[in-house]
Amino acid sequence: MNATNRGLNRLFLAITGLLLIAAGAVPLALALVPAVASQWRATAKDLASGAPAWVAQPTTGKASALVLGVAVVAVILVLLLLVFMIRRGGGRTGAAIEHRGESGTTRIDLAVPRSLLEEHLGSRDEFAGVRIASYEVRGTPMLAISARCRRGVSPAAAAELIGRAVTDLERILGTDVPTLVRLSGGFRLGRAPARAV
Repeated sequence: MNATNRGLNRLFLAITGLLLIAAGAVPLALALVPAVASQWRATAKDLASGAPAWVAQPTTGKASALVLGVAVVAVILVLLLLVFMIRRGGGRTGAAIEHRGESGTTRIDLAVPRSLLEEHLGSRDEFAGVRIASYEVRGTPMLAISARCRRGVSPAAAAELIGRAVTDLERILGTDVPTLVRLSGGFRLGRAPARAV
């Protein structure tokens, strides 16, 4: 979902969630609230009595508008899902840094910062594993560092170690490197010292 618009992603998830909530709430209401069940039966009976006329003349009146409306909504949904599927999973890039200037474009491959950072951070006892990837965010490559910390390591200390490593990398490359850091693992919980009352 990295290549799709964040607002559209959230809208899609919100609509899907509301539809699923409604799909679960309707049968529950029918089973638990007698007034809703009786109203549902009356509405269903009215629709069933009106349906044969629509079916007998499918090309006129309400039936044609209903069929056309359902077809248009179905086509729109299919197109939206196709666009979503085509764009989904994108965002990864092989470039770590891409600088466009008047004289041309300078591109540094992901292999360079990956090898430097994995060598530096992989030798630290604080980390059980480190993965480096690169994603394109609004047309600009950005490093994503995922570090799995060993049990008892402070998240602040782990973040500081990674921050220093990124600062050293920026000094070597001579440019800023936008970075996202993800920490996971068995962190130490800070405890306040006991106080005598």
